[in-house]
Amino acid sequence: MKRLSALFVFLPWLVVLIFVPWEGTAHAQQMPDLKAMSGTPLPVPDVPVGTVTTRVIRGALTNPMPGETVELLGAGDKRTAKTDEAGRATFSGLTPGTRVKTAVEVNGERHESQEFVVPSAGGIRIMLVATDAEIEKRAAEDRALAQAPPIDGVVVLGEQTRFVIEVGDDALSVFNILQIVNTAKKPVNIGGPLVFELPPDAVGAGMLDGSPPGAIAAGRQVTIPGPFAPGNTTVQFAYSIPLGRETVVIAQKMPVQVTQFTLIAQKIGGMQLASPQVAEKREMPAEGQTFIVGQGGSIKAGDSVSVTLSSLPHRPTWPATLTLVLAGIILVAGAWGAMRGRTPQLDKTRAQLQARRDKLFAELTQLEEQRRKGSVDDRAYATRREHLVTALEDLYAGLEREVA
Repeated sequence: MKRLSALFVFLPWLVVLIFVPWEGTAHAQQMPDLKAMSGTPLPVPDVPVGTVTTRVIRGALTNPMPGETVELLGAGDKRTAKTDEAGRATFSGLTPGTRVKTAVEVNGERHESQEFVVPSAGGIRIMLVATDAEIEKRAAEDRALAQAPPIDGVVVLGEQTRFVIEVGDDALSVFNILQIVNTAKKPVNIGGPLVFELPPDAVGAGMLDGSPPGAIAAGRQVTIPGPFAPGNTTVQFAYSIPLGRETVVIAQKMPVQVTQFTLIAQKIGGMQLASPQVAEKREMPAEGQTFIVGQGGSIKAGDSVSVTLSSLPHRPTWPATLTLVLAGIILVAGAWGAMRGRTPQLDKTRAQLQARRDKLFAELTQLEEQRRKGSVDDRAYATRREHLVTALEDLYAGLEREVA
């Protein structure tokens, strides 16, 4: 199973564009690190082509800074624009492909964005975050408390929790990106490690980069040791669900409360997704693929996130089963023949049957490949498959009669 998927390159943008406005309210559990987000260009489809908007705030989203002079650098002569009441400065008419950046100076402190290329589709939003002395003071106090000895407490899975499903040739890859939230100011012990029991048919579980030290995936369990630091702790792990049927149900038990989660599934063909916990879902194109994206609400500790995927591409398991059964028949027949002695006529008959068997299996393999590529319709596939399987059954019945 792939441990790191290409989905992760653009997955954060996909979630943001659908459910989380860039300039929306802060999370209830913990204020986001706006300083870390400052200056990062965000491509958005709802801004006209050739347009860049820069929002200037002081420490928090609730503190916009109107009347500030924002500079646009890199598109010929330097351009400037004043921020409006919402703290936004807008530059329009930029040529796609131009490399630019924006900057602002607040109280002698200069803030610049990353340099970026003006896209040919949609526009760019940027947020520049000026220092707020009071917020910085509180942050320093919080950092001191975070170093204190742990206390007894609880954690939940926050609203940035995501479950991502990628469809492969032979298996589903299920990625768990979990936001463990501790709302206390100090580290907490929850009475033991946080243990996730994986679905019964999960295989190949493993931890992904970005998980805390000590997190272990073994068998069908993922164990996250405490104590848990204040704020958010990200845990990422993945496992596979083998394919072989058109409908797969994935039910994963949650050891603690989930406040909200996002579900993202790569859509292949006519695949459909259903979940009793997902009230809203939609299809979203990205990177030349289509994804089903849903958002679920609160889930109690001990309950499961359940997802049903139907109309999945799959390879039927009956050929492998039939092969094993027929192989057993061959072994039994061979042993019996060895005990009873061999005759030239039996050898000739068996050679003919084996040649016929090889031909039928080759035709079965070719038929399955045509089904997988969609080059044969369902009715013709079913009819031809039934004919081949019947012929194989008759062939081995004949072999048993010859041996007897």
